[in-house]
Amino acid sequence: MSRAAFLENVYILGLKYNASVTSWFRSDAHNTAVGGVAHSAHRFGLGVDLVFDTPLTPTGNAAFVEDARRLGVKVIVE
Repeated sequence: MSRAAFLENVYILGLKYNASVTSWFRSDAHNTAVGGVAHSAHRFGLGVDLVFDTPLTPTGNAAFVEDARRLGVKVIVE
């Protein structure tokens, strides 16, 4: 997936689920400082961290994960 398509899909998810991006592209130094893995998608602009205005319920979480999957976005819950 291109970086542009990834960001468009994250934008769509953020609007639907009232989420904000808290981390996107990371430099090597910042990625190391926050404990990111060496080949983190953040290093290539293909990873984002989201925070939700309202915590998702288990049902809402499942819907978010399914919507993300349909858009080709992998979800990693931390």
